[in-house]
Amino acid sequence: MKKICRMIAPAIALLTMMSVIFTMTGCSFGSDPSGKIDRVISKMSMDEKISQMIIPAIRTWNEEAVTDLQAVPELQDALRRHQYGGVILYGGNITGNEQITRLIYELQENNKKTEAVSSHIPYLTPVDEEGGIVLRLTSGTRMTGNMAIGATDDAESNAEKTGEIIGEELAAAGFNTDFAPVIDVNNNPGNPVIGTRSFSDDPEVVSALGNAYAKGLGKNGVIATFKHYPGHGDTVVDSHIGTPSVEKSYDELLATELVPFKSAIENGADMIMTAHITYPALDEEVTFGDGKTKGYYPATMSKKMIEDILRGDLGYKGVVVTDALEMDAIRTAGLVPGAEDSVEYSVNIAKEVINAGCDILLLPIDMTDADKADFYDGYIKGIEDKVKAGEISEKRIDESVKRILMLKAEYGIYDVSGGKDKAADTDIEGKVAASVKTIGSASHHDTETGIAKEAITMLKNDDGLLPLSTGDSRIFLLERSKEDAATSGHAIEELKKEGYIDAAAQITSDYYYDASSDDKLHYTDEMKDKIAEADTVIAFSYAAGSGVLDKENPQLIALQEALADTHKAGGRFVLISENLPYDAAIYKDADAVILGYMGAGLGMDPTEKTDSGSGMPARNANVNVAIRTVFGAEKPLGHLPVNIPVVEEQADGSLAYGSSYLYERGFGLTY
Repeated sequence: MKKICRMIAPAIALLTMMSVIFTMTGCSFGSDPSGKIDRVISKMSMDEKISQMIIPAIRTWNEEAVTDLQAVPELQDALRRHQYGGVILYGGNITGNEQITRLIYELQENNKKTEAVSSHIPYLTPVDEEGGIVLRLTSGTRMTGNMAIGATDDAESNAEKTGEIIGEELAAAGFNTDFAPVIDVNNNPGNPVIGTRSFSDDPEVVSALGNAYAKGLGKNGVIATFKHYPGHGDTVVDSHIGTPSVEKSYDELLATELVPFKSAIENGADMIMTAHITYPALDEEVTFGDGKTKGYYPATMSKKMIEDILRGDLGYKGVVVTDALEMDAIRTAGLVPGAEDSVEYSVNIAKEVINAGCDILLLPIDMTDADKADFYDGYIKGIEDKVKAGEISEKRIDESVKRILMLKAEYGIYDVSGGKDKAADTDIEGKVAASVKTIGSASHHDTETGIAKEAITMLKNDDGLLPLSTGDSRIFLLERSKEDAATSGHAIEELKKEGYIDAAAQITSDYYYDASSDDKLHYTDEMKDKIAEADTVIAFSYAAGSGVLDKENPQLIALQEALADTHKAGGRFVLISENLPYDAAIYKDADAVILGYMGAGLGMDPTEKTDSGSGMPARNANVNVAIRTVFGAEKPLGHLPVNIPVVEEQADGSLAYGSSYLYERGFGLTY
């Protein structure tokens, strides 16, 4: 079939961004015409104010996952010691639709029993439900992930649909805040933590799609959180395990990283999350906790980055929440005086974070047992002592509390007049019934699959290899891991039923990455024999960060050998990229290249039902559609949302991304 190359002009992306002018359910931060919130704050104790600025996690209690608050009376008591601003939940807290709905209800009910407070204020209930590789509702709808959205022609509409579906499922469970969308510009292919969580490496596209996603969340009364300010896209260190540094000037940030945040603010952003990243070219040097080491605070602790630039230059008036303070970029970096994980260290971090202009201290430490509950007693008291000593002004505390309460009031989470708020709804059985019906529904999965069909991108198709005509040919599926078999096996069986794979075709499979072995490599002689006998090898790769360029990487070893073995035997090699598309440049000798943009959820049986019985759980729609595309059941309709640089061998023999592009943003083939 004739190949059609479709290029997307940069002007289209700009026009798309300009069209995203909408009114979010945003707060008029700083204004309190009736003075009700000011009066509430005037009656709050300092403990209440500080506690309102803190959101702990409750992943486990005494090493048991917290899924039923009624089963953990000690934790109930610990949470009632202080009027926390909210509680964040993680995957370990969630086992099903009914369960999570009851847990959130129990948390809000338990919070009402907090004693000796001037006003019972319902929780923010945030969750990291981005879609794609980052989600918590494993019994819900995963959606395609941001980069896949960026690969579609109707990306703005698909971003809004994604936010709307995720928002509907979160609201059904009782979540009122989503730590999404990610509006980092993925302009570094070696980034180890953002990757497909980003819409694109074009800041204008990221702006438009981030705003559309947030609009979808807002339709369901869910607070959107734009992250990670000032931008985590051009880093090579994961801030969960280290401290990234971006050596860019302010003008450079304004031209790229800050573009989506400026756009979000102009469109009424309610909440922005900070990044634990240093900016030496524009920040002030400080002395770290040992009294000797010089360096720079991460943006989360930087007055320059939060108060001066975000609030001053960009004019942001909303709530600023930190990324998790338990992350190693903060927790183990020795930034302030005090021993690691001590109350002293954490309080000194809090002092810098609050004085920098942040409002919510997210997850200083996980509340996992009685000792950690005691930690929070000391933590709140320590911050209060800093206020008394004048190291943190009470005015600064009041500013944050006002922003938080106004946000809660705007979204109906807190009724300052003492009337009915969302958290006061006692119809738990009605809530459960609605969540079971909504989360992971068949209609949501249909929309997810529809977006995946628009996203799958073909970069290469030598000699019109695809769509693959099987006949009585021998096909070998070279899967990355055992988990891939759940997705690929299901797809192959469906394609056989639909007639896209001939009954005479001989299809075998094996995997090349074994996480349980010492060297991880599982490319056996038996597999080499099967490849030598195959007419076509369909291989799966998973790119994430610069590690894929390491010549000792088991994936690179296996796929390079498989590619060579296939061609040596006269066979044809089809590469299905499961995650980041940059591996198209690593295995450029493949005869055909298909991009799926998401490597999560591959081990989920697509035929499994949720506890509602109405649909499938959070499986991978992207790779399923990618496999169907190889065999002609779908057409590749997507285009690259990022530039793919060439991969070059350096003087020392190592591999690195070059300065020129093998494939440019907007490229895509079809048949």
